[in-house]
Amino acid sequence: MMELDLIELTGKKEICETYDIYKACMYMPTEEKFNKKIEAFLNDDSVKIFVCLYQKEIKGMVVVSFLERPKIEIIGIAVDSKARTKGIGSYMINCLVDAYGLVLVLAETDDDAVGFYRKNGFAITEIVKTYDGETVVRYQCELVK
Repeated sequence: MMELDLIELTGKKEICETYDIYKACMYMPTEEKFNKKIEAFLNDDSVKIFVCLYQKEIKGMVVVSFLERPKIEIIGIAVDSKARTKGIGSYMINCLVDAYGLVLVLAETDDDAVGFYRKNGFAITEIVKTYDGETVVRYQCELVK
């Protein structure tokens, strides 16, 4: 088993260094869009940003919004492309559940990641949304502990 560690990042400079990992969970990512997102996250007291370290290197990142204790919504979760399928995403969710005594974890996702949530015990509800006149299938994911 890999020796993993989940830590909270609070500094803009260190967070901005995670773009290459986090861009995987953004729609049409650019560094400028990412920096604006991070700025908004840092200005929102309900949002916390965590990274998963393996041998002191960032291998994963999760951004969560604390709705009302003990509930969170995952805003974004991403794992370094070379470190996927090693349990890092699952580790990050389980750490947050344990550390904060969570009873409910919510997330919304697309076809690319719905399998990850299903594998981690989330109940999946298909939802249809319209963006700029285009209808897309999204998934509301709910983990009840």
